[in-house]
Amino acid sequence: MDDTLTVFYNKRTGSIKELCGGKQDMNWFGEEKQDFELIFDFVHVPFDSYIFENFTKMEVVEGKVKLKGQEVPEQYLPVSEEEGGDNA
Repeated sequence: MDDTLTVFYNKRTGSIKELCGGKQDMNWFGEEKQDFELIFDFVHVPFDSYIFENFTKMEVVEGKVKLKGQEVPEQYLPVSEEEGGDNA
């Protein structure tokens, strides 16, 4: 198996829409190539099983695959002393 992963993503949002092993290009979409080129682009990255299995948790930012920004729920954030935090 090729050690490359092709990641197709939405140009505007960075949302990953399709993955495939090996080096591919927009011809991957066959007859729909011209249509898909309007909204999608692709990057080649070293094959990584975590990306492959968890691509919905990823996005492409400036040509790099990154974890989507996830906010920590407020209940897990530390409380500052001004807000009445525990001073123990």
